[in-house]
Amino acid sequence: MKQQPLLKRRIVVTAICAVVLICLIYFTARDRDRLSVAERAGREIFSPIARGASKISREISSWVRYLASIGETKAENERLRSELDALRHENLQMEEAVRENQRLRILLGFADALKGDTVVARVSYRDPGNWLDSVVINKGSDHGIASGCAVVTDRGVVGRTTSVTRNTATVVLAIDSRSAVGGIDARSRDLVLVEGLGDGSGLLHVCPLGAENDLEPGDVIITSGLGGVYPRGYVIGDIISVEPGKYGVSKSAFARPRVDFDRLDEVLVLAEPIEGALGEMRE
Repeated sequence: MKQQPLLKRRIVVTAICAVVLICLIYFTARDRDRLSVAERAGREIFSPIARGASKISREISSWVRYLASIGETKAENERLRSELDALRHENLQMEEAVRENQRLRILLGFADALKGDTVVARVSYRDPGNWLDSVVINKGSDHGIASGCAVVTDRGVVGRTTSVTRNTATVVLAIDSRSAVGGIDARSRDLVLVEGLGDGSGLLHVCPLGAENDLEPGDVIITSGLGGVYPRGYVIGDIISVEPGKYGVSKSAFARPRVDFDRLDEVLVLAEPIEGALGEMRE
């Protein structure tokens, strides 16, 4: 029986609290021009805290967006860099194709002016230990090439073929020490033998075949057509210096080839004897 008054008091207190809470909700939910004392006090207390929390929230949000933007920017930069590299590679390929077409057009135009069978070939590779002595081209016996064929470009003499397979051939270059080409001085008409030095200088040794000769710097040496490999008239090189021979009886000279052997890409193989003196026309 003693517990009933206590229970009644709890019910009464709960009811009063509920009524007060409802009243507070009712009065504070309406639009009012004036705040209650409790509301003003609460706002004054919690307003600085709310401002600080809002500022911290904005700073954190800003940093999160900044970090996210760094990741997005990095990914975008990587994508743009990849696209730029691809475009550069494609541009280089296009430029190389244009240069190759220009070289082939010149070489084919040169071949059209000749009589006889010619084969346009590309340098496949060089021997790393014999870089300036010989090259391997991508055409062979299946294309009509045999050992001993002359190899030229529109600039002049390149060399001659040696070992030949069905689809390749080795070309001994004119600057190789194993090379010897019969030549003639286009100005003085002196017969000479042009040999490769093979010392890495890229020069040729011009040896007169007669005791009396008239070789001068600037003279153009062309093939004589007497060696059995090269037709007459192809440019071999230009004399750059003349030295007295032994006992002052004769002279010897050094010549620089017209062909740039360091940048040799395409060549023209003379698959059979060719007529014409195109070398003299290119002086």
